[in-house]
Amino acid sequence: MDGGCFCGKIRFSTTIDPKWVVNCHCDNCKRSVGAPFVTWAVFEKDSFTFNIIPPTHTAPNRAVRTFCDTCGTAIAYWHPNQKSVIDITVGCLDEPEKCPPERNIWTKKRLSWIEELGDIPDHSIYP
Repeated sequence: MDGGCFCGKIRFSTTIDPKWVVNCHCDNCKRSVGAPFVTWAVFEKDSFTFNIIPPTHTAPNRAVRTFCDTCGTAIAYWHPNQKSVIDITVGCLDEPEKCPPERNIWTKKRLSWIEELGDIPDHSIYP
């Protein structure tokens, strides 16, 4: 599975399928990506290779986020409490259709005007 940022400066690849795919409605994700929610594909961190080391910033909750410093694309997320996994924005994948969401998380933070997103489970916080 391959992907990258909008301008193509940052590319990544993995040989495994995601462990799971989620729509995250938390305030941290919404604010950092600039969207009403973010769909993440969660992979084993050791399975990923990047063509360059992407820039990072650390959020107040200690989450580390990567982005392209040329086009601004939000690429990845990981948290020190979950060192073995990396979340990749599904929109960065070359074939995002292969990663439909399996659940919604942090739905207690979901915006009121967002309707049900398919027949997938909701979790009010991170399960």
